[in-house]
Amino acid sequence: ANVRGRARRAAVAANYFQCPVKMTAEGASAGIRRRRRAKTKKDGSAAAANTLERKKSTLRYKRFPIVPIGGFFLVGVSFFYYFYQKYGISAFIDRSVFDLKYSPAEWRDIMSNKTVLLIGGPHRGGTTILWKAIKAHPEISGFGTTRETGVDESEGILLQDVYSRFGVGMEEIMKQSSQFRNKMIGVGRYALADESEVHLTETDAKVTGENMAELLNRFGQYWNLSQPVLIEKSPQTITMSRFLQALYHAKDEGGSNSPITGGPEVKFLFITRHPIANMMAHENMVGKDSHLTYDMLMRNYIQMHKYLVEDLPLLHNDPMVITLEEFAADPSQYLSNIYQWLGVDGSEDTVKNVLEEGLGTKIWPDPNDNYKKRWCGAEGANDIMPAFKRDAIVQKYSRVFQNELSKLGYDLKTWCDETK
Repeated sequence: ANVRGRARRAAVAANYFQCPVKMTAEGASAGIRRRRRAKTKKDGSAAAANTLERKKSTLRYKRFPIVPIGGFFLVGVSFFYYFYQKYGISAFIDRSVFDLKYSPAEWRDIMSNKTVLLIGGPHRGGTTILWKAIKAHPEISGFGTTRETGVDESEGILLQDVYSRFGVGMEEIMKQSSQFRNKMIGVGRYALADESEVHLTETDAKVTGENMAELLNRFGQYWNLSQPVLIEKSPQTITMSRFLQALYHAKDEGGSNSPITGGPEVKFLFITRHPIANMMAHENMVGKDSHLTYDMLMRNYIQMHKYLVEDLPLLHNDPMVITLEEFAADPSQYLSNIYQWLGVDGSEDTVKNVLEEGLGTKIWPDPNDNYKKRWCGAEGANDIMPAFKRDAIVQKYSRVFQNELSKLGYDLKTWCDETK
């Protein structure tokens, strides 16, 4: 009976609690599900909002990349400013835009009462300081500064498009590119190219009236054509003087048989420098890690001077050859002689005014001093030349300067003796 009573009470209790308990569990589950959905929806909305904000932020960055644009802008401005300050507007605008428009006949008429002085010599040989001193004369007109012409040292050969520049000006590119290593072009070796390419003469096909006018239309924009003497300087003139002499007098039909008639009086002034000093000055300019060797520099120097010695007898109007050493030691006397040779005032007062005010720089009396100390191993000198290199160069090339180039007056063997 007790067992049956307990079973009955348990059944009643189960029936009593079954529905409420079941309903409560189902309600709790539904509530939980509703809360989870609400939370998921809320979290989803927040995530979507965050995603949208990130997209907007990214979009704003992509639309307005201030830092990259600002950096490129500053680099561009710096690049433009550097080249504009050094080379002027010609660094960005083709200089042909400013060419004059005269015909060959008009140029012959314009130049008929003028003297054109053409200066040449080895690079690093004194052509620039000589050119600056001569063009400082009030009756002589030369090209302006590098910034005014847009080319280094205002060299005429770099301004024009009529004849070859022999690779001069490409030295930095040549140092970086192996394809130029075996080409005989550029400062320090262009004279070693095939003679037909570098030793230009009056037989060249480019000697035409049209090319003469093109050249003068380019040069004319940099000259003051009211002056009686016009001057142009290019070191490479030393290998192409006969060509230039013919070009300035070319007839309209050109050709090698064109006689020299009309046009300006063309004069040539060549300046050279001791071969060892010139060789070391080249090294100082292009750097020791360049493609140029001492042997190549010396051979280049010798070859261009051989062309000069060959051409001098065929040049008109008494061409002049001087050395940098002589000019630097007594610039007053040499300038006076040059001015008189050109037919302008060479008085003492004029020369003094040129050197003290017009030139704008100092002419050092011994431009080879540092190079000589290095070569000869003078006490206190830096980067002294090894004796075996010095002896090899002297032994190999001294005979050339004693024979074929003896007129230059240089002796490789005795250069160090001059310092004692």
